[in-house]
Amino acid sequence: MDNIAKLTPTGTELLKSGNGRAGNHLHGKPSKAQKVPTPEISPKFGLPPQSVVEPKPPLKIALVGTAPSSRDLAPFKDPEWTIWACSPGNAHGVIPKVDAWFEVHSNLLWPEAATYGPQYVEWLKQQTFPIYMQDTSLVPNALRLPIEELIKEHGRFFFTSSFAYMLAMAIRAGASEIALFGIDMASKDEYILQRPGGQYFMQEAAKRGIKVSVPYESDLAQPPPLYGYDDSTPFCRKLHMRRSELISRIAQMKAEHGKLQHSIAFLEGALEDLDYTKTIWSGIQT
Repeated sequence: MDNIAKLTPTGTELLKSGNGRAGNHLHGKPSKAQKVPTPEISPKFGLPPQSVVEPKPPLKIALVGTAPSSRDLAPFKDPEWTIWACSPGNAHGVIPKVDAWFEVHSNLLWPEAATYGPQYVEWLKQQTFPIYMQDTSLVPNALRLPIEELIKEHGRFFFTSSFAYMLAMAIRAGASEIALFGIDMASKDEYILQRPGGQYFMQEAAKRGIKVSVPYESDLAQPPPLYGYDDSTPFCRKLHMRRSELISRIAQMKAEHGKLQHSIAFLEGALEDLDYTKTIWSGIQT
């Protein structure tokens, strides 16, 4: 929790600074290991000394990706929101506000990343906000992502994207609300490999009482169909029949296309034979 304190003070830090009680960051109760001293009764007034403690504002974290459908809807101008971003597509001033950055890839200087990696790494080195990475080998001022602690808490099965790590870190930071912008995971690889992990951590946050929101422009909050149950609905039956129809029509056209290809090849052979005959024998005099 040392690094995350830069984003959200821990209970110990709050006690040291005198800004509040230490306690369970999810439920607001003092932990058993930390005893809150009872104020002494003043014999003169018979009342404990009064002190004004400012309430800690809720931590609202907006995760920002690069999907243009909803990226610009993020609350960049709202001071109540903390902005966490990732991806080279958001770098170089593309988004107007950043409070923390996540870059979990370590291959940014490999040959296949030559078109964007070196410039991106140099940009990261110049930033002053916290940057979470695997280590400090690429960016000396980076903070190490506490991967061991995240795996210990959540297991290894669902860290399938940068946003999975970001969601887990937002949970770890004690967020009261998490919103996702510019995150669709709509391409085939993302949908198959990454979306389940992201949705797992969205659900995990919601189970812990954290408000999780996604704009209407993104379909990330749409759950997958229930296996076995979805086959029985009128909508999915319609989709099934429509798919069968399209498959049948494609197969028919491919068969016709095959016949046409055969006919075309036959006629092209006849044309080639005719051209040969004309070239060799057309000079015959009758």
